[in-house]
Order: sequence, then structure tokens, then C-alpha cells
Amino acid sequence: MLFGMNKVDKKRSFNLLGSLSRDYIIRPFQSIRRVCNKLGSSRQASDLVSDSVQEAKLTGLEAKILVQEEVQQPEIEIEAPESCLEPIEKCFKCIVFSDTDNDTVSVKSTLRFAGILDEQDKLVDGLNNLTLFHTGDLVDKKRPDPDVVEYWQSLQREASVKDCQVKLIVGNHEQEIWQKIAIGKKMGLDETKVRQLQGFIESLDLFYLEGTVLFIHGYPTLEFLQTLQHYREVTGKALNFFNADHYRKAFKSSEAMRQYAYIREGKRANYLLYDVMDAARYYKKHGQSINALFMELDIQIVIHGHRPQRSGVQVDYEFKKWLPNVRMIGNDTKVRYKGLGATVFSSKSDGTMEVLFINTKNKSKGLRKKVSEYLV
Repeated sequence: MLFGMNKVDKKRSFNLLGSLSRDYIIRPFQSIRRVCNKLGSSRQASDLVSDSVQEAKLTGLEAKILVQEEVQQPEIEIEAPESCLEPIEKCFKCIVFSDTDNDTVSVKSTLRFAGILDEQDKLVDGLNNLTLFHTGDLVDKKRPDPDVVEYWQSLQREASVKDCQVKLIVGNHEQEIWQKIAIGKKMGLDETKVRQLQGFIESLDLFYLEGTVLFIHGYPTLEFLQTLQHYREVTGKALNFFNADHYRKAFKSSEAMRQYAYIREGKRANYLLYDVMDAARYYKKHGQSINALFMELDIQIVIHGHRPQRSGVQVDYEFKKWLPNVRMIGNDTKVRYKGLGATVFSSKSDGTMEVLFINTKNKSKGLRKKVSEYLV
């Protein structure tokens, strides 16, 4: 569980998790004892117990989250999305948007540039197995536009008959809107629009993992990756099931949802995802542990938004000095103001991934042709 973790992060994990009730970690230790009795080696048993102490504490963190989720409401059974049940496509191709903030004009412009939309803004034929991703902040947190929500929902419906799909990840804007709705704010919308917006937000995934590529809104934190690793070890499930098993159930209470809501780093309290203010400092401090977790989870590429790039150009290989085994891509190119911007992935027959960046600085007929060949 703590493979590759430095002493600072071990101590931090103890401080983060040590205050949890002993009641939540009894069951993991009972399982450990049963396994140790079968090992027949005191050294093996000792090593297993030592490694599992941290796992049990992390189980406690998940238990704390679930306790916070418990409110006086009927239990809601949420099925895992079908995408979690499907095998990874051998030939994977996608186009990724980030932080479009109430804008659809730049989205349509970029999709036309990539050859995905025709002049009538309809999806073209021949998009077999193409996935359109958005890593969050589809709407503006202060003035959410229901028409933008309807656009993405209609694009999802249209894609379903074109043998392609649209996958939407939640951003901090959507999460803040949900929190406002939870306390009765309507943000200038009528009741019907508010409920439609709430339902849309609750349908979004927290993250999505396709092969070795992680799609997420903000920077992955140490606590978040620890939890994913523990979840996989305990359940044996693919990581995408975490969205249904934990994240969506957090909508039962505002406090539970804050665990994932990209709260400012200095104000977090046992949160799994928070807003890393100085990412370079953060990954320099925790890079060894985080890099090891990425390797353990077989995550080789991370694409995220949330942190805008004034240049309007994607940032490639972020923090490679401290994350040598991960290709981190910052995809927030302020596309709303630039008018063009997305990242394209296309897997090759040998399993390697080709990456192309679309932005106003490299816009050309040659790039347009290459992107179209990759995707269509």
C-alpha cells in the first residue's frame, strides 16, 4: 500500500487518518490475522501486518466518508455505469476539452477543425469508437447556463447513434453549483431548470480511467491516489467503479460531497481532492510517493484542466522532474477566450499513445489534416 512513500508522507498519512474510530478498522485487522495464520512465517506475517496498518487506516477514511454520507433519507441504489463494465478498446481515440465555462462556440469550432462536426454542427459519419471527453467546468459557477447543459446532453444522444460516446467529468464549478442548490439557492433559474441542472451534475463522473490514461478535473492528490489503490486492493474492482460505489453516494449530504470538491488546500480537513495552490511545491514534496502510486495503479498519462494557461497552449510533461513515470498534461487553454483548443489521443497498434495538441498557436491545415486522420 505504501510502496515508495517517503517518511514525510507516511507521517502525514498517520496524522490524517489516526483520529478515526477504532470501530472502523476492526474488520480489516481480523482479515489480516486470518491471513497471517495461514502464512506459517512470522516474518511474512509481521511484514503483512505492518503494511496493512496503513491500509486499515485508509479503510477508516472511507468509513468516515460513508458515515458522513448517512442522512435521514431512503437508501438509493446506484448502478455502476455501463462504461465500467466494458473492456478497454484496443484502438482508442478521443478528443478532450477542459474548462469551457458556459461556452459552446469554441467547442463547436474545435470539433469542426478536427473534422468531427460538419458545417451544420452535426456529427459526421465514420466516428466509430471515438470518445469526446470534457474534464469539467462545462458551466460557469456564478451564472450556469441551462442551454449549455442541454447542448452536451444532446451531443451525448447524437453520439450514441453514431457509434461513439461523450464522457463528462465533474469540475469544481459544477460541484459549487450543486452545493448552492443544496442550500436552496436558485441562481436566477426557475425550479424546473434548477432540478434539471442538479440531475445533470449528479450524473457526472469524478474521474475516468481509460487504459493507462486518467481523465480528471484537477491535480490528483496523494490522498486520492491512496484511496484508489486501497479501493482496488479491497474490492478487486476496476477503478471506474469508485464513481458509483463512493462518489455518487456522497450526494446524500453536502459535507460528504466536500471530500471531493477541490476546496482550497489550506482549508481541507481529511479531504481526498482539494485545490493544490502551488503544484510545483506540492509535487516536489510528495512526488516520490505519488509517482510510486501512479506506477502501482498503472497510470501513465494524466490529463486535467482547472489551472488555466495564459499562453493558450497545453502544458506537457508537467513536473516530470518529480513524476518521471507519468506524462501530466494541463489542458485548460482558456479556450473560451481563444476560440480553439483541445487535446487528441490516438493509440497505435503497438500500444503506444499518440498525442496531438490543438490551440491557436499551432493551428494549420497540416494539423487539421493530421487530427482528422487520427479521429475520423
